[in-house]
Amino acid sequence: MNKLLNNTYIYKYKRLLISLVAIVVLVSVLIILNANIIKVSAQIIPVTVSTNNLSFGTVFPGEELEGNFIVNYIEDEGSGIAYRLIQKRKPLPPEHPEYPDGGDPEMPGYYRDLCSHLEKVSLEGENDIPSSAFVGPISTDPSDNWTIYFKVPAIFGQVGQDHTGGVVDENGEYGCDISIDIDVEEICDPTEELVINGSFETPVVSGGWDIFPSGTTGLGWAVDWREDVPATSGGYSRPDPANIELHRGVLGPAYEGGQYTELDSDWYGPGHSQSGEPASVKVYQDIPTIPGLTYNINYYFSPRPNTAAANNILEFSWDGDVKATNTLAGGSSISWSGYNYSFTASGDTTRLQFTDLGTADGLGTFLDSVSVKCVLPQ
Repeated sequence: MNKLLNNTYIYKYKRLLISLVAIVVLVSVLIILNANIIKVSAQIIPVTVSTNNLSFGTVFPGEELEGNFIVNYIEDEGSGIAYRLIQKRKPLPPEHPEYPDGGDPEMPGYYRDLCSHLEKVSLEGENDIPSSAFVGPISTDPSDNWTIYFKVPAIFGQVGQDHTGGVVDENGEYGCDISIDIDVEEICDPTEELVINGSFETPVVSGGWDIFPSGTTGLGWAVDWREDVPATSGGYSRPDPANIELHRGVLGPAYEGGQYTELDSDWYGPGHSQSGEPASVKVYQDIPTIPGLTYNINYYFSPRPNTAAANNILEFSWDGDVKATNTLAGGSSISWSGYNYSFTASGDTTRLQFTDLGTADGLGTFLDSVSVKCVLPQ
């Protein structure tokens, strides 16, 4: 997306995350150059760029100008990331008076070419060059300091004898987009599973079914009681923290592995005299995501056998928004149905949540094989 001549925001799904804009207006005597470096959100990638307004004002042919920007690595535990600086012809924005057919006579719709007059140099001496640079980790290479050198060109027919810089053919507006290019494949592995313990294999149930409090080692899921159901029943108060109920070989097979969860859970577990208590829970994880990237979400839901649809209502939420509500009545045996959705992330973490909305009586709403994976842009 591009906005405004000197205030450019570019996000191209595959690449191109950060942009610097350079514009010059060439006349017979002077050149006007304005440039902005646009900051990158730390939520997009583990890199930020210093926000500097590079305003060179009125300049003259032969002047040598420069501006600096810094690429910072911000991920504490990361090992660094490769990138490169690329430059492209700058298109005229829609609000430009010569848009869409003006600008460069040889390339209508674009500014005349400034890119060939810009030089990009790393100041750190770390062997970074525009076509191949690397920043990070924080302990050894927390930032890269770059300088853009601009030697103002002269206009053909008005070149002084002592002019040593470039020459352009005519007056007009000249521009160049300079961008930090990071391949999304370096930060999105479409084979990597982002959900922890999505098939509920941990902790291991020793026989039949059991309950485990939120925070249990290896569980991966946070668990809360549903807020709108009573906290007392039959003279008992529900425990804190909430419990997740896991099944192994009881009432039928899991869809994946040997275990699944029942989201109308239980307060005190097998062997306790209490039953039918309002034990509906929500389970959730905060998934690491990259804003602007699409994620595939898969899960499997089954009603509890021999229970009504009112007992088996599964609500699926992504980033705080309810995306689906699945309801089925139970037959004579467990029966899994798969669901698949794709959504775009807006933050560096996205909450994945499942809630039992069925009758809160300790029976219903089986969940298994939850998966979230990023999707590489095409």
